[in-house]
This record gives sequence, structure tokens and C-alpha cells, in this order.
Amino acid sequence: MQNATTRLMTLALCGAVCAVAIGCSNDSPTMPSTSQSLYAKYGGAPTVTKVVNDAVTGLLADPVEAPFFAVIGQAGHDSAARLTSCLRLQFTAVLGGPATYPGRNDQGDVCEDMATAHSDLAITGPVFDRFITDLVGVLKADGVSDADISSIAPTLTGLKPTIVTR
Repeated sequence: MQNATTRLMTLALCGAVCAVAIGCSNDSPTMPSTSQSLYAKYGGAPTVTKVVNDAVTGLLADPVEAPFFAVIGQAGHDSAARLTSCLRLQFTAVLGGPATYPGRNDQGDVCEDMATAHSDLAITGPVFDRFITDLVGVLKADGVSDADISSIAPTLTGLKPTIVTR
């Protein structure tokens, strides 16, 4: 999905922010305080929708990541629409928009915390790292600056202990 330089830069970024781990040990993603949220800066809901749609498309096309999403729609797992709606809620919160995650999505459903949502998927560290790397590529392709990606990286990489189960 990305060239080697971008992957190395992303892995270095993820490693650096994980080492610092500033305020990223919970499921309530929040942005560092700034004068304008990234949600507003990048156009709000339409941008969040594009980022989530692009990320989901990439995940489903990736042979390493796609198997973890093969459960979508099976008993006890989200439908594709509910998953996408919960991801929009989460990214709205991560970008500083008008949302709290976990919380109620635009379909009226309550989205689970990350540990519960991923508890039976047996996601490994390398698969999580690959997801973060690919997500950074989506954010860059959708026009998010490196500085702004760096500002949300601790929140995203801080979810690793709640998602990785093996």
C-alpha cells in the first residue's frame, strides 16, 4: 500500500509515540488542546466519512488484515454498516469533533469499548502495527498533514494494549 520510506517513517513515528505514551491508555480518545480541532480544520463529518471509508476499503483489500474483519455480520459481531458507523464516531472523537467514544453512533446504537469489540479476534501486535501504518497512509492520502498525524498518533497507538490479545 505504501512505499518503504513511508512505512519506515510511520513505524518510527509509532515507536516514538508508544515510547512516550502520553495519555493514551484509555478508550476515550481526545485530542491535545488546540485553538481549532482537527475535525473542524479538515472539514468535519465529510472528511471523517472519507477517511473511514478509505480505511475500511484498504483493510478489506489487505490479505493480512482482512481475515480479522471476516466476522463482520456473523452472530455476535457488527454488521458492516454498524462497524462503519462506530468507526466514524471514534474518528470524530479522535479528531476533536462532537463525539465521545465509546458512545452512541449515528444509527442510535451504543458502540463498545475497544477491548470488548476486539476481545475474541486474537489480533497480534504486527497486525495492529500494520493497521496503524496503513491508516497513516490513508490519512496522508486524504490530506492530513504529518504534524496533525503526529498529534493523533499517541491516541491511536495507545489503543494497542486494548486491541492486541496475542
